[in-house]
Amino acid sequence: MNILYVYVAFCLKLAFCADQQQYQNFTSPFRLISSEDNLLTIYYGLEPMSNSLLVYAEKAIGNFSINIKNTKEDVVHLEGEPLITLCRERIISNITTNSTSSDGIYNSSSTQPAETCYNVSFQSEAVYIGYSRLELYARQINDDEIFYIGSVLLRSIRPRRIVDTAYNFSVMTLVTIVMLAIGSNLDFQTIKEHLKKPKAPIIALISQFTTMPLIAYGIIWLMGYTGGKALGFFTLGCSPGGGTSNIYAKLANGDLSLSVTMTTLSTIVSLGMLPLWLYTLGATIPADEGVEKVQIPFLNILQSLALIVVPLAVGVLIKYKLPRVALAIKRWLNVLFTVALLTFLTLVIYVKFYIFVNWDLELIVSACCLPYGGYIFGGLIAWLCRFPWPLIKTISIETGMQSAAVCVLVVMSVSGQPDNDLALILPIASTVVAGWPFYIILPLYQLKKKLLNKNQKYTDEEKSLPDSSIMDEKFDLENGEEKILESACPTESNYDIELKPLNS
Repeated sequence: MNILYVYVAFCLKLAFCADQQQYQNFTSPFRLISSEDNLLTIYYGLEPMSNSLLVYAEKAIGNFSINIKNTKEDVVHLEGEPLITLCRERIISNITTNSTSSDGIYNSSSTQPAETCYNVSFQSEAVYIGYSRLELYARQINDDEIFYIGSVLLRSIRPRRIVDTAYNFSVMTLVTIVMLAIGSNLDFQTIKEHLKKPKAPIIALISQFTTMPLIAYGIIWLMGYTGGKALGFFTLGCSPGGGTSNIYAKLANGDLSLSVTMTTLSTIVSLGMLPLWLYTLGATIPADEGVEKVQIPFLNILQSLALIVVPLAVGVLIKYKLPRVALAIKRWLNVLFTVALLTFLTLVIYVKFYIFVNWDLELIVSACCLPYGGYIFGGLIAWLCRFPWPLIKTISIETGMQSAAVCVLVVMSVSGQPDNDLALILPIASTVVAGWPFYIILPLYQLKKKLLNKNQKYTDEEKSLPDSSIMDEKFDLENGEEKILESACPTESNYDIELKPLNS
């Protein structure tokens, strides 16, 4: 059996080498020169643009054409055939005649130069943001010999606008308001009561910071995500719980005090757990083909996390040192939060519209698997720990619902385009689909609750009515005369009366 495996591997190696030799000739007379370390940039959302590459020939070759192979048609689209012209300013030796036909085939009747420069230009249009590798091959017309020239990386990015700066500012403002709200409304007495019996908070923290990163990492490898797209998804899996989980826990009749406690504790614990996961498991996330791994700026991440903790601490100080200010903030905080949230959502749709135009079944399934897997595994862990039903629901919600604002804030610190734009696709999609089960279950749950309350109300009213068997009417009005009922007045037939003589 081992001999068979060795033989198959040998055959595959021969086939691979033969395929490579078909297109590559290491004695190729061509070599590719391009600027910025073989990196070209085009802009998503703009008109098709012209790109050019410099190809040097070690000797004069006539009647050849160049073919460009595009590895990712869903990122960039090449239009027409490449046009080959002579670089007059970079000719190593004199050329007598030259001509370029409309079909891109260069014909030359020149003398033999030492090395000649050719300009290869082509039209490209960005279909989506990302990377695509372009491989260049030269083919001689006379003998059909194919030479591999080289490859270049084409990068499709979005042009930077003023509205992008406004979007970044809105994210920071929203995170600040949310953390300030949590800090000014913290009830340390409630947290203290839960910490006296820390089983539920500890199980919830373990469930959240182990289950979610592992689920996200498994989806990344299962779906084949790479680069910034994979890094953003993994960052969401390592993020703390969001404030939205408190609302859903309350609507689902969960333990609201535990939900608020978990939101606070997970935010604090994420200061250590999020960088730890990114530094360990996040470092193994595969990069895009031909692209270096995305560099994780840990210092910038710590600065972003500080933006979470500082408003939280300020809110706590305001609550205990300036209670009147805390009351005023609480009074106007809902308005500020609503305005900031609407501004954020508006800018997300406008600035990050590319996120919503390329949704497919694979992306939706991946986005659903992370929160729904958290709900299932979180609830299962709580059930195995024999928690009551309200705690099971709360731990399930807190495990699966992550803070998208924290994830976006961390991803913004990732330098380089288009990696930070790609990193937002799956977190935004996952946040959108995370609440879908609640949109279906909670209305049905509330309807059932109302029906049960209504039936209970009728039952209570019936119980409050006096029993008809003990309601004997004592008076019956008939023909305007009052008659005493027999049941109301005892007679001799009702009681036996025994008369005894008095003793004198």
